[in-house]
Amino acid sequence: MARVLTIGRRLQTFRALRHRDYRWFWIGANAQALGRGMQFLILGWLVLELTESASRMGFMIFLYGMPTLGFVLFGGTFADRFDRRGLLMLTQGLVTLLMLGIAVLETGGLVTLWHVYTAAFVLGTLQAINTPARLAIVRDLVDRDDLMNAVVLNSAVMNSGRILGPAVAGAVIELSGLAPALYLATGCFFVGTTTLLMVRRVPTAPRHQRSGIFAELWGGLRYCWTNPVTFTVIGIGFAFGFFAMPYAQLLPAFAKLALDTGAGGAGLLMTGAGIGSLSGTFIMASMGNSPHKNWLLLGCIFLFGIALFCLAWSHWFWVSWAILFLVGMGSIVPMGTTVLQLSVPAEFQGRVMSVWYVSAALMFIGSYPMTLVAEHISWTAAFAGGAAIYLTVAFVLGLWRPTLRRLRV
Repeated sequence: MARVLTIGRRLQTFRALRHRDYRWFWIGANAQALGRGMQFLILGWLVLELTESASRMGFMIFLYGMPTLGFVLFGGTFADRFDRRGLLMLTQGLVTLLMLGIAVLETGGLVTLWHVYTAAFVLGTLQAINTPARLAIVRDLVDRDDLMNAVVLNSAVMNSGRILGPAVAGAVIELSGLAPALYLATGCFFVGTTTLLMVRRVPTAPRHQRSGIFAELWGGLRYCWTNPVTFTVIGIGFAFGFFAMPYAQLLPAFAKLALDTGAGGAGLLMTGAGIGSLSGTFIMASMGNSPHKNWLLLGCIFLFGIALFCLAWSHWFWVSWAILFLVGMGSIVPMGTTVLQLSVPAEFQGRVMSVWYVSAALMFIGSYPMTLVAEHISWTAAFAGGAAIYLTVAFVLGLWRPTLRRLRV
């Protein structure tokens, strides 16, 4: 009997994979996530090798975030108007070509800082269009009862990329150099693009009439502002993105300059956060369609903020790794995405998901000021200050206001 219950729980964890199109999407997303997990460590380490400057690495991340912030809202509008699978294939194909170009330049010893800056800016533009479609398409591929499981499994894919990507990239850089790591990341993006050919049925959200892109964009923003649930969740997400999440992009610099470790050590730190995120998402996936999504989200919010505040005071590698595991477990992305997708009408899905993704864009923008604080004051001030501001906003919107406490979806 105990064995039957154990098997049942395992099946419950992966129940969304019974949908054929979602299964192929999920397989390709694993390869794409691995490439993305490698991408930031590789480009960040390349800047550090060229300049030995944390602030210049932070500026590279800032350049990635600027077009992401500028175009992500249009990406959501495109996701509501056009074929989402086609958008994913186009943007991921262009990312593949861009990474291949940087790999060829590195092989010839020709890569310079402006090449990396340009690549970061173009990557930010492409992934700003890609991500809202990637988030919105999940709802198209599964039934409503399987949506929470599908969203969490999709988040688990991204977290698996955060685990394996930096670890693999760090090991390849230590053993073979940056060029082989770039080629490997390129191959991952290529696989992630080609598997989308197997996803066949992606319905288009019904619309009685098409208005202009700017009118649709304004309609999505107005919905986010006037709906109490979207306002609360996205408001916390913005604070999460700008003040707290930049830590993830700065771990290579933190490892090299504060903990005095190499690319392999930086990869291990990023992997620690990824393992924590993956553990948290699988716990949530095993819960099925839990009626307590609001409290799960609140738990993630405060676990993340408190753990990040503790990380600010750690100067030992393995203590930092253990704290990063808890930071990863507190990622609000899976539950925030689930709450929004269950609360938002189908015709607004792409636009709301694009506004939600602005929080991710803000972490790239916030990376630059955080590196400036780290360079001119200390890493402790950078991480602890960001965590304190995030926790304050989360308390006001998540606990003091009743919307999230009373939510049932």
